[in-house]
Amino acid sequence: MKKIIKRTLLVASLTLLVTGCQESKEEHAKNMMDGDTLSGNAMDGYNTEPKDGQVGYVRFNKDQLDENAERKREIKVNREQMADMISRMILRYENFDDVATVVTDNEVLVAYKRADDTDRDLAADMVQKTAYSLVPSFYHVYVSDNPASFGDVQSLSNSTVYDEGYNETINSIIKKMKKSPQGKVDETNPKQPNVGPNTNTEAETGMEN
Repeated sequence: MKKIIKRTLLVASLTLLVTGCQESKEEHAKNMMDGDTLSGNAMDGYNTEPKDGQVGYVRFNKDQLDENAERKREIKVNREQMADMISRMILRYENFDDVATVVTDNEVLVAYKRADDTDRDLAADMVQKTAYSLVPSFYHVYVSDNPASFGDVQSLSNSTVYDEGYNETINSIIKKMKKSPQGKVDETNPKQPNVGPNTNTEAETGMEN
């Protein structure tokens, strides 16, 4: 009988704990919406649990924002996801067999192995433009088909922008990568190219748009 009572109390405690956690999450989401975005229509707030395939939507009123703080706000991207996306998109082309990508605070470095029947300049242009089409316009993209570049890119995989000698290491790798064809987009051009996996023709990319 005592065992049954203990089990009942344990189940009840767990139920209260789970309910409390759910309420805390709901209260946090509501507070976040009330403080940051326009109240009223639920679509004016953040989608805290978006459905699969759901669009991203956020609305702000200018009076809600501190203009000075916004000017200083750092634009952040998920670098790991961005590197993952770039590598996957390049491998959709028939022209590539292996791709390694590292995304830093403002550079994208891509090492790749092209198919033997693919022209070096064409391959570099495809890789460079694909990367540019997926990142913010302040990024610079550097590519290389030199097999040694895979080791260089991998050596940065656990780096942070705060590491000692970080800039020197990045610049050294970029200098080596630039010995390979770099594509047709000038690194000083801040405009995004109007090309990429979704805009090139099927004849150029080997895949449907």
